[in-house]
Amino acid sequence: MQMDADIQVKTYSPAKSLGHARRRAALMLVGATALASIPTVLIFLAVLYGEWMTGLFQAIHDFMFGQPVWAIVAATSPLAGALLVCYGYMQRAIRKRRADREARLEAAAANASAPQARA
Repeated sequence: MQMDADIQVKTYSPAKSLGHARRRAALMLVGATALASIPTVLIFLAVLYGEWMTGLFQAIHDFMFGQPVWAIVAATSPLAGALLVCYGYMQRAIRKRRADREARLEAAAANASAPQARA
């Protein structure tokens, strides 16, 4: 075998080679999104106009808070836990904004009541 022979390297670029496969994948994505949006819209409309669910949700509320252990179980679930943590951060941000607003108002009031020096 000769050692001085040139090595030929072949490259493969899927983005350039199969344009029809990319179009097919894009069409499949659009089709799947359209198909998934149908039950999503139906669920949204059922919740939006579903007065029949009020009794069901009230029963769930009464059951969950009738026994405190169920509320604790709900609070320890990952989704409910994340919502509780976010609620806490939201309350902290609201208190911080209120304090900042009050500090700005006090500073503006102090500046307004201070005598202005004329040059």
